[in-house]
Amino acid sequence: MVKTLYNTYRGAMAYIEVELPNGDRSIGSAFHVGDGVFVTARHVVDKVKIVSMATTERYYVPDDNGNTTIHGDPQKYRSEWPKELNLENGPYFHPDERVDVAAIVCKEKDIIPIPLGDHLDDWINDSQFVLAETVIMGYPPIPFSKEPLLIAARGEINAVVDKYSGPHPHFIISAMPRGGFSGGLCLIEWQFALGIIVESLINNNRDTELGFMSVISVEPIYTCLAHHNILPDFQKEGWNGLWDK
Repeated sequence: MVKTLYNTYRGAMAYIEVELPNGDRSIGSAFHVGDGVFVTARHVVDKVKIVSMATTERYYVPDDNGNTTIHGDPQKYRSEWPKELNLENGPYFHPDERVDVAAIVCKEKDIIPIPLGDHLDDWINDSQFVLAETVIMGYPPIPFSKEPLLIAARGEINAVVDKYSGPHPHFIISAMPRGGFSGGLCLIEWQFALGIIVESLINNNRDTELGFMSVISVEPIYTCLAHHNILPDFQKEGWNGLWDK
């Protein structure tokens, strides 16, 4: 199951290279939710200069006019190749500055979108989610690598936390947090996005890797995109106009 999730949705991932106020460069992650809209963590793109964005993965899309078949499957496919992304608008931030969610609109629209889940805050039953399998994807820097590489890891949900420092449930994932995963994607075994990888939960400014990987749920993603009128039609399906209000 987790391998299928990775193969299906890795093409939606992009890295974001930014220049910090002190001139240093840093890498964060983002994922496509449709219509060229990429979501990420607010702290990845706030008060920095976006230097570049790009996808890194080749993937296949069903296309009757394609020239590729896979393992004898009669369905034909076309290849989608990694591409540089061109910023069209943004970044857009969640209206509550405590919420670590942001979005960027790129000119490139023909990229596989990630389906967001329908688990709004009030509908989350903690026991239903605990120990569910997840796949996380992002771009933590690898020493000596000459280019950003997509890193994927299997994990499980260990707990659901309501933080006293901000709203919305956060899922605690068993994988090790690393810098660069911020803004990345957490998929759940039920074939949709659990949420955005945000900060490592630590005390006393300890190393990121010593904390807990946290994933903010999908409600603030919907809220941010609807607030700025950039929620893709693909994500509005099944909501009966809720996010148009």
